[in-house]
Amino acid sequence: MNENFLINRFFRNRPKSYGNFLALIGVLILTPDTMVMRFSNLDRWPLMGWRGFLMGITLLIFWSFFQFSNKEKKISSIYSWPGIIVIFAFAINSVTFTLGIQETSVMVVLTAVATMPLFAAFLSVFLMKESQGWGGWATIIFAMVGVVIVVSDGNNAVGQPEGSTVLGAIYGCITASGLALAFTMVRKYRELEVIPAAAIGSLLSGIFGFLLSAEGTIFTAPVWTILTMGVLILPVSFGLISIAPRYTTSSIVSLVMLLEMVIGPFWVWIAIGERPSITMILGAFLVITVISFHIIRTQFYLKE
Repeated sequence: MNENFLINRFFRNRPKSYGNFLALIGVLILTPDTMVMRFSNLDRWPLMGWRGFLMGITLLIFWSFFQFSNKEKKISSIYSWPGIIVIFAFAINSVTFTLGIQETSVMVVLTAVATMPLFAAFLSVFLMKESQGWGGWATIIFAMVGVVIVVSDGNNAVGQPEGSTVLGAIYGCITASGLALAFTMVRKYRELEVIPAAAIGSLLSGIFGFLLSAEGTIFTAPVWTILTMGVLILPVSFGLISIAPRYTTSSIVSLVMLLEMVIGPFWVWIAIGERPSITMILGAFLVITVISFHIIRTQFYLKE
């Protein structure tokens, strides 16, 4: 079964609906990721190792299997300075996301990661020469206020790791900025192949995690958690979310991705008992409202 079959069978003359469908399925697959991370009970370094290594290998296999033409030319696109930057950005966000989740509440980290469209807007000023105007800067300020609200009450979350809430939020913001840098570079240099770049970046983070793992800690997790994260959740969700903008707008994909911030903490709450405080929920609501308004305003009402 391939993409053309799905389009012809279920989405005839509705390619945008197909793109929306891919984005939705990709994000829904991604939402239990942090819950499975908690179930693994792995230390941060072996967890990083397995996630990065298996995601990288699976993405490369996925890309090779569905890439039928000009494979050598497309893979060579990442052997350039823009390609190296994208690889490095994916490696960094893979590292910092794992460190953040192991440091503090899932709600804190996912709220910080949800600011990715704002970092992308900021970077586009310098890399794409795009003007944000007063509305864009106001959005960034209000969203960061929401993140500060979540972080300020982060220690009152029930069942969270006994780490630093501030450090966890910083890791989340670095993850958001890394993703924003990668996708902004791909926008600027359209010849870059994002999936093999993400795969290599993930592999690098996995190797880094394994190298820092203490002896006897790598093989202590339930096998199903490792395989679920590295072979199913991460590569499949990333693949679908990467393909979706071919058929729909990137703004729609960004809006759909905000579902992870809503559903991800819910899974952890139900399954693990990690419950955010009311103040944290209100702060997260402010962030998601401001970012949604920003995307809708800039992509649907300010389009020339």
